[in-house]
Amino acid sequence: MKPQAVDTVEQIDAKWLTAALQHHGIDATVRDVTAEPVGTGQMGSCFRLAIDYAAGDGPQRLIVKLPAADPNSRAAGSLGYRCETNFYREFAHRIKARVPQCFLSVSDDANNGFTLLLEDLAPAQAGDQIAGCSIVEARAAAINVAGLHARTWNSPPVRELTWAIPDLTAMPEFTGELLANATKQFLERYAVDPDTATVLQRYSDEFIAWTSGGREPYSLLHGDYRLDNLLFSAPDAADPVIAVDWQVVSSGLPLRDVTLLVATGLSTPDRRAGERGIVDAYHHRLVELGVTGYDSETCWEDYRYALFQAPFVTVLGALVAQPTERGDRMFTVMAERSAAAITDLDAFSLLPT
Repeated sequence: MKPQAVDTVEQIDAKWLTAALQHHGIDATVRDVTAEPVGTGQMGSCFRLAIDYAAGDGPQRLIVKLPAADPNSRAAGSLGYRCETNFYREFAHRIKARVPQCFLSVSDDANNGFTLLLEDLAPAQAGDQIAGCSIVEARAAAINVAGLHARTWNSPPVRELTWAIPDLTAMPEFTGELLANATKQFLERYAVDPDTATVLQRYSDEFIAWTSGGREPYSLLHGDYRLDNLLFSAPDAADPVIAVDWQVVSSGLPLRDVTLLVATGLSTPDRRAGERGIVDAYHHRLVELGVTGYDSETCWEDYRYALFQAPFVTVLGALVAQPTERGDRMFTVMAERSAAAITDLDAFSLLPT
């Protein structure tokens, strides 16, 4: 029998974990399980489980994700919980992107509850959005997300998912008003340079124009494909990049995931030196996985058009995030890097008038 979602890590005992593993097809009996917290747990709680077996064999360690303990944070995170649990149930096993293996995904919608039991990917390390990454790492991450996009390329069902974040074209006026308010607050709070401020304001003013073009190609999107949501191993490892935190899954122009990665994760000099090669490597992987009728020049133009994903995520992310010293620095860096990319590649010239 599939175990029910739990609210707290204290509810995860040997009996519950045995049921979870056996439901996944692992013929083992757990003798004991201990837990230690991982991360800060603002929108959810995350623990590493150490497992001792009485019989059979299974993973020695797992990661369990649970809802936030604070009721307000739990309510605020409910959409993210819904996205992530459904992604692991419906798509994780079907795509070619490297994501954590999921051993259990259960929800308690009535109480905004969920439980995810995932592969422990240590010693892979999370990326650092402020420090940035190398061109080699960005290339590996772009190749990885191509495995998500290629498997859902122009697939009508991804437009009809009831649990995913609505596509940008669903409510452009409402989202535009939200972005305008968020941009105003962002520019009042963060000391970005004048060129960045100009780009952010112009993007806010032309948001609806951006959403009205570029509807195809489309695919499933991670939605927040940036360094803090990626785990990195050695460049020569079998899995140099693993994508985590699937809480804002949506659909739309595939290159939006790539531009968020590149335009916010690389220093401006590195981006200028490496971005075309990264996009070419991404395109090569799409073709390798069966995407046809999509040439490299069109992919590059879609990359330029999709660059506005970076300020979109940056400004709205700053609006909802809890203020922290690191967060303030991170959003400033993301804004300045992405504004420079938009200017360098003259992305505004691609917007419909």
